[in-house]
Amino acid sequence: MTTRTRKITVEEFWEMADTGHRYELIDGELVDMDGAPPHGNVTGEIYMLIRLHVRASGLPLNVGVTTGFRMNPYTLRFPDVQVTTEERMAAYDASAGGWPHFAPDVAIEVVSPSNTPAELTRKAAEYFANGTRAMWIVDPGPRSVIIRRPGAADVVFGAGDTLTGDPEIFGFSCAVADIFAVLDRPVSPAPEDT
Repeated sequence: MTTRTRKITVEEFWEMADTGHRYELIDGELVDMDGAPPHGNVTGEIYMLIRLHVRASGLPLNVGVTTGFRMNPYTLRFPDVQVTTEERMAAYDASAGGWPHFAPDVAIEVVSPSNTPAELTRKAAEYFANGTRAMWIVDPGPRSVIIRRPGAADVVFGAGDTLTGDPEIFGFSCAVADIFAVLDRPVSPAPEDT
């Protein structure tokens, strides 16, 4: 005999106490999100590079990390970095609580050891069905960035390439190597107590 577990809705997830741990809600089930330092470091580099460009260029874009987006009543995604037009973000009523009922214009996912190609394909389909124009798949293994758009072939940027964000992030470009350089920085030992 199998036991069925009741699905958690996005609204119920909003009401749950903060556990201090990061989860996504996928088909009504809590799924652990990677929080290892290399993942966080690469995420931080991407956020910083895009945020600095958006600010310097005066682009009307909202850039954030681990912002939740409701895909359907049972699925809530938290892209590692999101870029959304201010116009679309204005449709979100923060005073109502919960998360936006749309996906970001650009969803950026940093690949973790636990991610599978099938999972990334599923995320892309969910994002595109909810309004995403481009999904970046940032993979620290081969140090590459894949930009996936609905109905188009993937565009792959390797370690020696210059990544461009047009047309979604107008004028953005950076060396792919700059995104992953943080992985090469030596870790300083903790100071000893005296």
